[in-house]
Amino acid sequence: MQSNYSTSTRSLKRTLAPTIAGIVCAAVALNANGTVVRFTTSSGNIDVRLYNSATPQSVVNFLNYVNSNRYNGSFIHRVPQNKDANNNNLGTQHFVVQGGGFLLNNSIFAATGITTDPPIADEPGISNIRGTLAFAKNNLGATSQWFFNVGDNSFLNASNFTAFGRVLGTGMTTVDTIDNLPAINAAAAENAAGEDFDEIPVRNVQQVIAQNDITSNEAVMVNVTVLNYKTGDYDFNGTVNTADYNAWRSTFASTTSAEADGNGNAKVDAADYVLWRKTLGQSGGPGAGSGLDTMGVPEPSATLLVFTSAFILSACRRRRG
Repeated sequence: MQSNYSTSTRSLKRTLAPTIAGIVCAAVALNANGTVVRFTTSSGNIDVRLYNSATPQSVVNFLNYVNSNRYNGSFIHRVPQNKDANNNNLGTQHFVVQGGGFLLNNSIFAATGITTDPPIADEPGISNIRGTLAFAKNNLGATSQWFFNVGDNSFLNASNFTAFGRVLGTGMTTVDTIDNLPAINAAAAENAAGEDFDEIPVRNVQQVIAQNDITSNEAVMVNVTVLNYKTGDYDFNGTVNTADYNAWRSTFASTTSAEADGNGNAKVDAADYVLWRKTLGQSGGPGAGSGLDTMGVPEPSATLLVFTSAFILSACRRRRG
């Protein structure tokens, strides 16, 4: 009996150790929140969870542009196209939707580059699969230009392209809409180094041809803003409640669903549960609130806590089984 008891005790300790370590790591991760931003485009909204913990330098760089309004008035300038022998655009490659480089100024002939900060280094690690937001770059590094991965572009990982966020909800419907727009070759309007205007998606080809110009009425215009939801508001309805716990539980251990990735480490894990608990009962949405507050929050019920602990423990056991 003693031998069996000792063996069971050692087994239990081995089972609990990763869970305890995960909870400790979760406590450490409380200071990191996965920022949510909205790309307001002419074709619809695209909400994105940024990977503040996984790619901190890239997120800081991106938010510097957002918070200084440098993306406001920009446009989607590149959707790579299949070409014919004469370099005419034949339709999308379903590769990327790229922006963040230029202000339209209501005419493609007046377009100017966004004022950029010094290039930043790569932060590889997150795969460039469909639905991720990544930085474009040159041999000096990344500055302001970003792209949405339309297809599985994991081959870009070998070149260390940094994916620093993931599209939320139905946002990829808007990305796909932009990806499938007809594209105009406006290379004749390029008048500065770095301009790349031969694959510009437009919403009214006939109007572009008639006026021999791309204005804000035809281009896919873009503004980017931060949505100040509470950190644990995983269904983004303005209130942190048990529905958000259910969102966390249903996507636990996911690396492709970012709604409940509250700390932006590119995985739904125990740290995100701790963030939900810390903000339980709080309210706030876009334009109100800023994640974790110092105010007291109501404690979850004992039954819910016991159930959650059992759920995490069970998940850990399944991963080892």
